[in-house]
Amino acid sequence: MLKDLDRLMQKYEVDAIFAYGSAFEVPDIYWLTRFRSPDDIGVFQQKDENLIGITGLNTLDRLKNESIVENTYDATDLYMELITSGKRLTDNPERFWGKILGEIFDGKTIGISNALPAYLVIGLQKLGYDVKAVSDLFLEGRATKSKRELELIKKAGDATMGAISQVIEFVKETDVGPNKTLMHNGTPVTVGAIKLSLDHFLIDQGAESAEDCIVAVGEKGFDWHYLGNPEDKLKAEVPIIIDVFPRLKRERYIADVTRTIVKSTVSKKLRDMFEAVYEAHMASVDALTAGVQIDEINMACYNTLRKHGYKSRRLDPETKDGMTHGLGHGIGLEVHEQPSTYDRDGHFEVGHVITIEPGVYFEGFGGVRIEDDYAVTTGKATHLTKGIDPFVFL
Repeated sequence: MLKDLDRLMQKYEVDAIFAYGSAFEVPDIYWLTRFRSPDDIGVFQQKDENLIGITGLNTLDRLKNESIVENTYDATDLYMELITSGKRLTDNPERFWGKILGEIFDGKTIGISNALPAYLVIGLQKLGYDVKAVSDLFLEGRATKSKRELELIKKAGDATMGAISQVIEFVKETDVGPNKTLMHNGTPVTVGAIKLSLDHFLIDQGAESAEDCIVAVGEKGFDWHYLGNPEDKLKAEVPIIIDVFPRLKRERYIADVTRTIVKSTVSKKLRDMFEAVYEAHMASVDALTAGVQIDEINMACYNTLRKHGYKSRRLDPETKDGMTHGLGHGIGLEVHEQPSTYDRDGHFEVGHVITIEPGVYFEGFGGVRIEDDYAVTTGKATHLTKGIDPFVFL
């Protein structure tokens, strides 16, 4: 959370933090300011002092009126100097930032994230500052969510569940045509049509696809990040993985939900996969609480799958089938944030939000994945994405 910044600067041994860019492209900027703008701005905060937003011209008034930034630096004169000289900020960043930092900063070490442009890093170093890459400082701060952030992730989750639900209702009404192709009014149902339907619903809910969404039919679901060719046709009797991870257009926060649906006959092999994946999902959720070591929920999942006869890459590194990806990841302003289930020795904290998404996959057949989002508390984790049965048999 933002209130942790002073503690994190102490932990990472920096005198200040600096970020630069557009809130639409650099999540740290939005997190620090809540300023929705395509314009690049600078954000600077010294330890034990308030954050300063740095910009000029028309952007300055918008920053003052449309963000949570209380202190600003008016760089209009410096921008005008660039404009009249025909130069760009990238031509001489030392001139621009040297004047600003000389007025607002009396320290030595500046912490930056990996998103800071290289020309700015070089410029800061030429000015004599010790520039320290501390992306984990920003990520760690963003990992623990405030009450407001939790509410926004749930809002994104509600939009996600609604989008998937309307696809389920649509598929339920389809007919099975030649070659087990799903048909609607005599026309084959394509992945492209499903994605378009998801996008339209999300837009109506004030959300949008963060990058894309996954609609993987049958054996193509073996590649668990296969997005789906728009021309792929939906089929009966095979697993169809639908993984939707939209962003709220205004508030910028993301949810991430997966359901696997099967239309018509469900084979014993598929039922067994669903039951094992769901049991592994719930075993992980039951173990998820503040203070628990991250690897405990990993092992709860993998041991459950092993009990059902399924391998995991963690316990069986050479396997090509079974569960071949991690258990989950943090979400927030990005689809993948801290905490990560690959951080085995880490511990969960109150305010962490994580996906739990076990899956089992077989080459030439496809896979089953069930994913929901959870907020970590001192007790049982809070389920943020409720409303769709994990067994979607139509």
